[in-house]
Amino acid sequence: MNRLFSQGGRKALLAWPLFSWMTLFAVPGEAQILHPGAEIGWTDYADLALASPVVLVGAVDRVDRLSKKDAPDVPPGQVRALVQAKLQTALKAPSLLPEGAAWLWQGAAGAKGRPPFAREDRLLVFARPMAGGARPEVQALQLVSNAGQQPWTVEAEAQVRAILKEAQQPGALGLMVTGVADGFHTQGDVPGTSESQFFLRTEGGRPLTLVVRRSPGREPEVRASAGDLVERAVPIQPRTLLWRALACGLPAELPPALAGQEGLAGDYRLAREAIGACGRTLPPPA
Repeated sequence: MNRLFSQGGRKALLAWPLFSWMTLFAVPGEAQILHPGAEIGWTDYADLALASPVVLVGAVDRVDRLSKKDAPDVPPGQVRALVQAKLQTALKAPSLLPEGAAWLWQGAAGAKGRPPFAREDRLLVFARPMAGGARPEVQALQLVSNAGQQPWTVEAEAQVRAILKEAQQPGALGLMVTGVADGFHTQGDVPGTSESQFFLRTEGGRPLTLVVRRSPGREPEVRASAGDLVERAVPIQPRTLLWRALACGLPAELPPALAGQEGLAGDYRLAREAIGACGRTLPPPA
């Protein structure tokens, strides 16, 4: 197996453009650093997977903790390290990846001030490729955020695979809600029936309509249509990209111009509660 580092250790590490990597890594002062054992949720995995050109599973081959001289800006209680891993599975990549990868990581220190992971540990990595590097068989990466390196589990990989598969479906992306543009509420011909429609703004400019229907003796239906035909509105399934777009993007309240309409405002509150909380525990990657 080819190695990123020779037996020369420190001299071999300096063969890489280390200071360029440190500049690119540029840990923001307000960024959240995960502590060992911290858990992230489905929405966090979706944020990371969609923001990453490269998603891979790797087994740690070597971890080199940077000294205070090489990383003087690392706060107390944290550590920065250059991580090398053997590629096991590429879940997403713009091109064929080599057999190894390496990246800078920073986070809460584990025992004896070292990174809380070691050789042979499996990692789930969310990153972007970088040019350069001393060895063509090792891909230089930059984590997309401070949470771009996660412990691997069967469940985590399965979630990420499902997210990436859904993202390949036509119309799955660009739906993140940025606001409510308009809406209306109508009463049906049968007493107790009604329908509200909310026309949503999205980050990709695509049409997205939230629909609430009420019928006597039945639970209200909350549906969404990611197109021009409201008749094709579908139930909103949790842990889908459509659900994420609504749960993480819908404002807590309607705009003032719509909030005064009692039936419309009541249906919006019902829809917001039915969709539920976003579940995001980390700031999404920039």
